[in-house]
Amino acid sequence: MYKQDFPEGKEALNLEIRLGNKLVRFRKFTGKEKIYLPIQRHTDKVIKLIDKDSPPLEGDAVITNLKNVEIGVRTADCVPIILLGKEWVGAVHAGWRGLKKGIIAKTLKALKEEGEDDITALVFPSAKGCCYEVGKEFKEFFRRNLKERNGKLFFDPQREAVEQLRENGIKSILVWEKCTICSPELPSYRRDKTKERMLTSVVILF
Repeated sequence: MYKQDFPEGKEALNLEIRLGNKLVRFRKFTGKEKIYLPIQRHTDKVIKLIDKDSPPLEGDAVITNLKNVEIGVRTADCVPIILLGKEWVGAVHAGWRGLKKGIIAKTLKALKEEGEDDITALVFPSAKGCCYEVGKEFKEFFRRNLKERNGKLFFDPQREAVEQLRENGIKSILVWEKCTICSPELPSYRRDKTKERMLTSVVILF
């Protein structure tokens, strides 16, 4: 796993990372983007997009090998993850329900079934253990990444996502360790009940 110095403040709201022929973007969602977005329902469903004209389907991860077709997920505390293979890419929306159901493992399995055995993961800001208070029932769902402070229980979904990536054989992981709840420039449903979302996306350029 490796970390990178990411921009702070308003500059963090429009980030682009170019890796070979793939462009990864993290920005405020406007609703005007020409992009394939799944209908997110906190599921473990993975959509394989092979037709650029396919309508949005229900799911919380998308993989594709189509050129110049941008795919992404919207988040406001859940963990957004981009997966980069040689020919295929993926975008994952991993909330605590998705993490519990194995959305990361199932997306990686779908990519590996397409022949991808060397995958890089980029993990973007989400709620973290500093602020994400949860109920005691989380002890039944997760055996790690839980901490008690002053009689309250806190969960770190980003760290859980990273550990699930590692457990599924991903060695190249770039993590933007930033909490949406205590970063006022980022949308947070837990903090503000906002309808704003961040859009995390990837496109194969050529």
